[in-house]
Amino acid sequence: MLSAGPLGAVSAATWLLAVTPVVVLLGLVLWGRFGTPVNALLTVLVAAVVAAAAFGAGPAVLAVGLGKGLWVGVWILYVIWPALLMHHLANRIGMRELAESLENVLPRPTQNVLLLAWVLPSFLQGVSGFGTPIAICAPLLLAIGVDATMAVALPLVGYHWAVGFGSMGSSFYMGAFTAHLSAMQTREYAASQAVLLGVNVLVSGVLVALMYGGVRGLREGWPVLALAGPAMALAQGVAVRGEPAVGALCAGTAGLLAVAALRALGRRGGRVRPEPVPVGGPGAALVEGATPAVRARAAAVPYVVLSVVALAVFVPPALRGWVKSHLLLGPDFPATATSQGTRTAAAPTYNPIALLGHPGTFLLVAALVSVVVWRARGVWRRGTWQEVRRPWLAQSWKSTPSVVLLASVAGVLVDSGMVRAMAIGAAEAAGRGYPVAAPFVGALGSFITGSTTSSNALFAALQHDVAQLIGDRPADLLAAQTAGANVGNSLAPVVITLGVIAVGNRTTVSAVLRRTIWPALVLLASVLVTTLMLVTLHR
Repeated sequence: MLSAGPLGAVSAATWLLAVTPVVVLLGLVLWGRFGTPVNALLTVLVAAVVAAAAFGAGPAVLAVGLGKGLWVGVWILYVIWPALLMHHLANRIGMRELAESLENVLPRPTQNVLLLAWVLPSFLQGVSGFGTPIAICAPLLLAIGVDATMAVALPLVGYHWAVGFGSMGSSFYMGAFTAHLSAMQTREYAASQAVLLGVNVLVSGVLVALMYGGVRGLREGWPVLALAGPAMALAQGVAVRGEPAVGALCAGTAGLLAVAALRALGRRGGRVRPEPVPVGGPGAALVEGATPAVRARAAAVPYVVLSVVALAVFVPPALRGWVKSHLLLGPDFPATATSQGTRTAAAPTYNPIALLGHPGTFLLVAALVSVVVWRARGVWRRGTWQEVRRPWLAQSWKSTPSVVLLASVAGVLVDSGMVRAMAIGAAEAAGRGYPVAAPFVGALGSFITGSTTSSNALFAALQHDVAQLIGDRPADLLAAQTAGANVGNSLAPVVITLGVIAVGNRTTVSAVLRRTIWPALVLLASVLVTTLMLVTLHR
């Protein structure tokens, strides 16, 4: 655990130096002159120089920080590589036909975009981990005709709220455990977080509709917004009172049920559009005479298998606990200390890959089981592996440097004490008005690390301590921390990179960030207003 002296020990100059690498990274990304690997490499160099020169980070601190970042990159790549494999396999079988069937789930284009960018990824986040919803839903949006940049940006905004209670509550519990909350405080934290995220369920749906179709998008999408939004917010609020780990899962399920109800009503009223005219897709030659409906169902198999496997493993508490505590793979890192007094404890089995509970394992199983199903059903021909292997490996290798370098930036910033300095400086400057800053601290952590769980690990204890110092409820500031971190996820270059890779590098991180930054500011404003209301209510 990091220690950086008492609150108020950060000067303005130190704070400005601490934020320099973040500003450099953001500036390079928005400038768009270089590719993501170059931007990340330049930022790593800047971070290392500032850490050594201004924060007393010696070679050991830098080496351990870079090593941790490298391992986090491996953790992320174990999501990206299997997700790309699953996508390429489905693409060969009939992704175009699947997309055409998804275009017709509901009668209006915006309604189907809301399904794929708001409801479905939120459900997937409930059972899966880092980046999986983007890796799955961005290609689906691209396939139904959404341009590549929007195909990545829309789900980043749409599902962000589900991260707080997603991955079976990992981010929430990281915040509760790091802040050492009592059982009662944990319940208060869950209730406050459900309020903040419930509001952003509704706001994010409206933003997705506006981003896709403007005011016309709102007119087209209002039935989905009016039914699925309140259903997801209410289901989440009720579920977390019993078990926070299933909050996002229950919310996403409620959203899917709402969509199913709308589809049933549309059929009864005769408003669902007819099935599309059969056309040849990438997998059309796999089986002679196979209809588009057959190919669409075949292409959907990996996504169905993924949901079934993840639910079967994560919903039973005993099994969930077992897979998260067995067959763990992770390196050990020693304790380090900077000359400025920032100490990082030793980290045995750092950020482990739970081989039986990692999203990458679920994706890999889904891909392999799908091949078995396709063989059994006769929709797989000899030679398909070779056709899939080359583009899959090429795309996977191309993604690796960006992910590893961006994760390395986070490792250096964290272990040198620069991230904590940013937060402490903000807390000291704000004083009694700190609740205004709390969501931005959370967003900063996830922007840097690409993870709400990591942001909570960094700042939950700080939010708790500041709350006690200024006389506010820790639960409210912790909820603001998590909700803000969720928004930061939609801006994190490492998360955006995953989406860019998933759509075949047909867009850039810079282009996506420019599309998400203003919706993210709206979402942060929403979190801020709701946080102030909660804090005022409990003062």
